[in-house]
Amino acid sequence: MVIFVGGPTACGKSTFVDNLNKKICNSIQYRRYQGFFDLANKKNIPKSEIFNNIVSSEVDDWFVSVCKNSDIVISDVHYAIQMNRTRSNADIYQEYVPTISYELIKKLLVDNIQIVAVFLTCSPEQCLKRAISRYNESKKDFRNISIEDAAIENYAEEKEWNNILSTGLVDGLKLNSEQFSVEQLTDQCLEYLKKHEEIALKKIK
Repeated sequence: MVIFVGGPTACGKSTFVDNLNKKICNSIQYRRYQGFFDLANKKNIPKSEIFNNIVSSEVDDWFVSVCKNSDIVISDVHYAIQMNRTRSNADIYQEYVPTISYELIKKLLVDNIQIVAVFLTCSPEQCLKRAISRYNESKKDFRNISIEDAAIENYAEEKEWNNILSTGLVDGLKLNSEQFSVEQLTDQCLEYLKKHEEIALKKIK
């Protein structure tokens, strides 16, 4: 099984994924995006040339291989991203594009890898507040610099999550990271996965 966990910037993805990984036996954390760097390392491609020499389909194949060789992969993702955006030349209206393609979904299913897509919902106001707090604590850069910016990203993320679910090939779970603690979110997710597994076993029988 692969469990994608996505949502807007500073919605709590990393904290949730870390906690979920601790609670699930035989699970690993692996981001699809990491495939670019692992493939580059394997092919001795310098970091400056990664995106000129490695294409997305290669990364999809690499990610599928990781999932095939693992019991459960928990993958922290953005379901939608803005391409080539920088802090110095920010355009909050720049188009967002999906990160999980229909081709990747099909490749995972061909190898009988179940897919669960989790969406962490959080208000733009709270996301921006958390991002600013995180920046003040660690100076970690953040993309959203206004409520409007955070709202646009939030909308794009949920839209692409819904698009994934609309294929009918992926199971989805929405969790509210603003109303519940990370422990409560983890319990809710584990309960869902338990029911999901029971349903899958019944279909096999």
